[in-house]
Amino acid sequence: MPTYEYRCEECQELTTVVCNVTESRQQAACDHCSGTARKIISRVAVRLSNTSKMEKLDPKYDKMVDRAMQNTPSADPDSYLKRMKPFSDKKT
Repeated sequence: MPTYEYRCEECQELTTVVCNVTESRQQAACDHCSGTARKIISRVAVRLSNTSKMEKLDPKYDKMVDRAMQNTPSADPDSYLKRMKPFSDKKT
C-alpha cells in the first residue's frame, strides 16, 4: 500500500498516511494540530533485488575481492578440492 505525505497549512508539520490507491485524497487532518494538511510530493522507496544491487557496485570491488582471495589461501573456494585425494583403484 502506498504511503502519502501531507503538510499542515497551519503548523507546517508532516503527516504520513498509509492507504489504498483508490483512497488517495488531496487533504487530510494534521496529526499534530488537527488542522488541514495538503498532499505533497515526496520521495519514493524502491526495493532492489540483490542482482541489481551487485550491478551498482564499483567494478573495482571485484578486483579487490580477487586480490584478497589471492593473498589469503584459506579463502580460496577450491581449497577443499585441492586437498582431496583420489579414490584408490583397489578391487574388492
